[in-house]
Amino acid sequence: MQEVVDLLKKQKKIELSHVASLTETMKGVVNPMIKVVLETIVHDSRKHAAIAQALIDVEAGAVPHRLDMDLGPATNFNQNIKQHVRAEKEMIEMLGEIGGLVKDDRVKKFIDYLIEEENRHHRLLREFSLLLDRDSVGMNEYLDLFQKYMIVPPE
Repeated sequence: MQEVVDLLKKQKKIELSHVASLTETMKGVVNPMIKVVLETIVHDSRKHAAIAQALIDVEAGAVPHRLDMDLGPATNFNQNIKQHVRAEKEMIEMLGEIGGLVKDDRVKKFIDYLIEEENRHHRLLREFSLLLDRDSVGMNEYLDLFQKYMIVPPE
C-alpha cells in the first residue's frame, strides 16, 4: 500500500509540474486554437493531480468504503446531478446542430471533440444518478463507474 501511495504522490507532483510548465509556455501563445488546446491539457493535468490525491486518500484509508449521506443532502445532491444530466443532453443537441452548420474542418473537429466529451459526461452522470437512487452503494461501484468512463485509470 505504501508503495502505491508513494507512486501516486510522485505522479501528482509530475502532473502539477506539467501544469506549471505549460502555463508558462501559454503566456506567449496568441493563436486561440493552440491556446485552448494547451489550456485543455493544463486543465486535464490538474484533474489528474486531483484524482491522484483522491486515490492517495483511498489507499491511505482516509476514505470510507461506503458513500453514505444523510437523506436530505443525498436527495438534493441527486436532484442536482439529474438537472445536470438534462443540461448535458441539451449541450449535446446544441453542439450537434452547430456541427451540422460548420464548414471549416478545423472547427468541425473541435465540435466533434466537444460532442464526444459531453456524451461521455452525460453517460457518466446518468449512471452516477442511478447509483445515487439506490439505498446502498459500495465505493468499488463508484470506482468501477469512474474507470468505465476513464476518469480514473483502470487497475
